[in-house]
Amino acid sequence: MSEKSKGDIFLGVSPPPHKPKGLVDALSEIQQYYVVERSGSPIPEDFFTLGGKLAFFEVGFRAAFLSGIVSALLMPFAFGVIERYIPIFGSYNPSLFDRIFAIVLSISFSIAHSVFISLTGKYYIGSISKSAIKNLLGGFISGALLKLVIAFILFHTIYFYFLSQKFLTRNLLKLSPFIKYETLKKVYLFLMEFRPVFLISSYFLIFSTFLMIIIPILSILISSRRTRKEIEREERWA
Repeated sequence: MSEKSKGDIFLGVSPPPHKPKGLVDALSEIQQYYVVERSGSPIPEDFFTLGGKLAFFEVGFRAAFLSGIVSALLMPFAFGVIERYIPIFGSYNPSLFDRIFAIVLSISFSIAHSVFISLTGKYYIGSISKSAIKNLLGGFISGALLKLVIAFILFHTIYFYFLSQKFLTRNLLKLSPFIKYETLKKVYLFLMEFRPVFLISSYFLIFSTFLMIIIPILSILISSRRTRKEIEREERWA
């Protein structure tokens, strides 16, 4: 971003901002907007184009959706560990630490993205900075909610249909010419025991998604208020 100014008169901005490709690019752009606006140089509203707004929305959406899908896929395994269906560190009897570790591991990717977006809170000051952050956060929330809907439906479908007694019996018996009956029976019993994990995971996803969304929202509100107080303090002593 380069600009030409004389006093408080804004003469132009060139070149226009490039579209961020990821969260790091988006945060860097927001930092630049913040520096310019905090210095007192006005930026025209048209500077932040529709394409720029969509680009920030897309970055936020992609980050939340992809990280959310990863977390959703890990969640049944985490609860499988907690319910002692899947071993962790070679043991079927996980300690309290092992259970906490399994849950934290399943949601860490999503929470890490939430914390990263929370860093934009201190830059939520000028009109352009606010617009960029709102679009980034809006995309993030939309991606998180879409992930929740897809995973919630998928886990319920697995629980009520693919792991139902009728479906499992019918399809496992088709493998009887190739696999021993005793092995098929063990697979059937394991899947029937493991089945409730998907239902538990689907409801825990609601909590983890709420946490994923509320962290950046609260952080932005708190950080922006702190930054405004700092600016007011500087103006009083200037």
